Amino acid sequence: MRKFLSGMALVALSTVIVGCGGPPAPKMATVKGKINIDASPLASGKIAFEGTDGTPPIILDIKNGVYEGQVTVGPKTIRIMSYKTVAMPKTGMTGPEYDNQKIEENIIPARYNTESKTVKEIVEGTNEIDLGVTAK
Repeated sequence: MRKFLSGMALVALSTVIVGCGGPPAPKMATVKGKINIDASPLASGKIAFEGTDGTPPIILDIKNGVYEGQVTVGPKTIRIMSYKTVAMPKTGMTGPEYDNQKIEENIIPARYNTESKTVKEIVEGTNEIDLGVTAK
């Protein structure tokens, strides 16, 4: 009887240990492509693949018009951003904290980022997605 109970305890412990793995990791896929702005490679920026189900975006760097990385599979809204430093708009206030202030401005129009309607289905394997944007 003692051997039986020891064997049952071992089986129960094994089940608990194996069962503690949590949910399975999401399936990932390679995504790569080229991003052009006004028919020229986008010098630098970011491309975000945002889950249409509200999952957080995966953001990849764009360098010399090219990006590549791992993204979870499923439908993704694509958003493109590229920033340049510009003078802060005048507020009418003066002083050292207001003079010559710089801000980052997205050079990509909202229709390609905050208002993007571009949705692509990311499938297992390699996904090649080339996009062209216009600055106007």
